[in-house]
Amino acid sequence: MIGTSGSISFAQDRKVWASGAARSVFLQNDLDAGNDSVTARKLNSGHAMVDLAVNAKPNDQTYLHAMVRIRNDFGGFWGSGITFDMRQLYLKGLIKDAVRYQVGDINYKLTPYTFFNHSEELSSHRAEALDIYRDLTRYDLFYTEDNTWRQQGAAVDFGLDFPGYVKGMEFNMFVFRNRPTDFGNQSERIFFGGNTTLQTQHFTLGGNYVDITDLVGTSQNDQSLHNPVVTANASIEHEVNDFQFMFRSESGISQMYTLNDPLSGTLRDYFYDAKLNVSKGKNVSVGVNYLNVGADFRSVGAQNKRVNFEAQNLLYTRIGNEQVPRPITQLDLIQDASLYRQQLRPGLQMFAPQYDNILPFGTATPNRKGLILDAEYTSNDRFIQAKAGYKMLSEVVGQGTENLRTFNSIDVAVDLGIDTLIPNMKRTLELSLALTTQQTSRDAEIMEGDIDLASLIADIGLKIGIIENMDLVGNYRVINSSGNDLLAVRDVYTEVVDFQEFSTDMQQDMLTLALRYHFDNNNALNAVWQTLNFKDSMAEVPDYSVQQFGIVYSMKF
Repeated sequence: MIGTSGSISFAQDRKVWASGAARSVFLQNDLDAGNDSVTARKLNSGHAMVDLAVNAKPNDQTYLHAMVRIRNDFGGFWGSGITFDMRQLYLKGLIKDAVRYQVGDINYKLTPYTFFNHSEELSSHRAEALDIYRDLTRYDLFYTEDNTWRQQGAAVDFGLDFPGYVKGMEFNMFVFRNRPTDFGNQSERIFFGGNTTLQTQHFTLGGNYVDITDLVGTSQNDQSLHNPVVTANASIEHEVNDFQFMFRSESGISQMYTLNDPLSGTLRDYFYDAKLNVSKGKNVSVGVNYLNVGADFRSVGAQNKRVNFEAQNLLYTRIGNEQVPRPITQLDLIQDASLYRQQLRPGLQMFAPQYDNILPFGTATPNRKGLILDAEYTSNDRFIQAKAGYKMLSEVVGQGTENLRTFNSIDVAVDLGIDTLIPNMKRTLELSLALTTQQTSRDAEIMEGDIDLASLIADIGLKIGIIENMDLVGNYRVINSSGNDLLAVRDVYTEVVDFQEFSTDMQQDMLTLALRYHFDNNNALNAVWQTLNFKDSMAEVPDYSVQQFGIVYSMKF
């Protein structure tokens, strides 16, 4: 949401210009929780916000970016509700036309097993109606489509070019401040690493290393966490007639331990991941992926979840006469930024099996092995774009029993450009369908160890052009999850010490309708109406529904 408005030239080689984004959001919520006589039923909220950035390029080798956020939550008058924050600040440049560097706030990633920001639950079901709020949330959290993490520190990269068969080598290094010291029991913690890539005319080889560590001496605590991860990756691309073949793989090892801690052991494990993809032009693509991730594989940079499922919703935090915590729903996932993390944390965080029990930590999820199949098709006239996937996985080792859980998942998404089939059609008419099913099963020696958990997520979306620059967009999503599982309870060293029974019989559906008017590509006004219905007979929370009306104006400049 950051754009460039222009530049002011102070000298021939010195330029300064402004850029930024702004928005105004108003929400009106209405709760219906049956006999609830305690919770306030109607809630209004909103804010106006401007992100103002100054960009400076004093010379051809240096660039500076500084952004300030000015926000006013509705309800504050005469400046009493206004806050000022430094949203981001970084400097980047080029040394001797060879070495690139960046200092300050940095978006960074390596590979899916070393340093990668895996997408949140339900994000594979994309619809324009849902993206109105989801885009705002991701913008606030610096989540990007390329799965980078926003960190603070320094990064350096440079490359070497070679004549002949070897094209060149690239080197990347970084160090980020993960946690400050409190000068008492908490030491300064840093996350660092890098990679090198060798590229030839036919294949690419890479090596990656990351680690998180406490700096002994920055506090009174002499213990130091370490999580070194070393991986190697390779890719080969080859074309035969109209077919493109691509093979890529990554494998590696990890350790996790704490120095000077007599209770800490050392967790060691490995993983390997290989995929073959065959495509024909831009129309058809088919992939076969096999992965095996050990039960003790740990990678702080790759296994951190975006969503903190231990947090509480800002909207209707507690409901019912007993004021029980309201579970995180699909409505909260798209618009409550307080539920999301930005800081890397060691360990395996809590997840929601009813939304994703197959790969809750992305492809780096420990204790998984099996096949992942995927296919894509796009017609020449763009009438149909379809994606399908099938996951057939199991545990590597049993937990609490020698019997293994099995995991099966089907994903299907279809986008239909109906307007492409209608002659002289000048307005948009699009229909989208998406379906995800998941099944987790285990038959154990004793009945208490049996597992049977199933979930279904189904979407139907619509986009209709009404007049020039105005569209009606809508989405209806149903989520059903029922059954049971045994979730691992882990200690501070991420080792399994117990199991907690999980049972659910959840049904929730959400209807979203919005009128969108685009003033231009960078400015839009949205009127959004949503209704959410939730019930779970296995939870303490009463059945309830929320109706929400919102006005969202967003712009880039």
